[in-house]
Amino acid sequence: MPEETSQSRPARLEQALACFYEARGLTDPEESPGVYGIVLHDIADTYRDAHDLKEAVEYFRQAVSYKQQADNPSDLATTMTALANTLVAMGERTEARDVLEQLAAEVPKIGDTERRAAVLHNMALTYEELGRMGVERAYADAVAACQAVLALVDGDSDPGWYASVLKDMGDVYDAQDMLPQAHAAYEEAVRHTRRIEGTSTSLITVLIALGRTSRRLGKQEGETTVSGDGAAVNGARFDTVRSQPRDASSEIPSDAPPPPEGPPPEGEVSGEES
Repeated sequence: MPEETSQSRPARLEQALACFYEARGLTDPEESPGVYGIVLHDIADTYRDAHDLKEAVEYFRQAVSYKQQADNPSDLATTMTALANTLVAMGERTEARDVLEQLAAEVPKIGDTERRAAVLHNMALTYEELGRMGVERAYADAVAACQAVLALVDGDSDPGWYASVLKDMGDVYDAQDMLPQAHAAYEEAVRHTRRIEGTSTSLITVLIALGRTSRRLGKQEGETTVSGDGAAVNGARFDTVRSQPRDASSEIPSDAPPPPEGPPPEGEVSGEES
């Protein structure tokens, strides 16, 4: 197989490819299309690990075509999700969107509710990424996928997953400057996260998201006005700190993770766009 292993790759990846190629040669694609598709998926994963996205996409496409012949919608969804994400990484937005739309038709066929919710959650994250790339209506599809997950997940028995999906949905709203919707999602995420034992890091993350959205909403709604030497907030006055020059901002992206020991100091970073 010189044409398939001609590029210089780490020895372990070369060994992995050799194993998968041999397994492919031993598998009858007509008798066992599902198994054949699994082997192709493994080949694609190996190329992706080697940062050869072009080859990875080609093998993911082949894997999808064979898995479509087998009666395993959950396994098919795994490969379609991987294909969509790899296409996004390559900047192939149109094909990625097409794959997600095809995947949406397969989701109802997945019998296991938890697995169906997991596929929808992954779809939501991929749609969010497409939204960041400017794909029309991708953000709306991300929200719809999150809402579909929330309809399947029990927030009482699995508050962690429920809160995670709410946080993701809040991020999608926030990316569109839909602050009231983002605030509501983050507020619910905080409520569910408080019910989890030993999750201080998760709670810090959602509290920061909620706090920053609350602050932005306050500015948007005119709750804070600056006049003279102080700021008036709902009638009360507070001394202001010295403002930073316009081009000396120390802001960080709103989706940056908090430091391990706690939230960033309010006076040092704001983490939001003005």
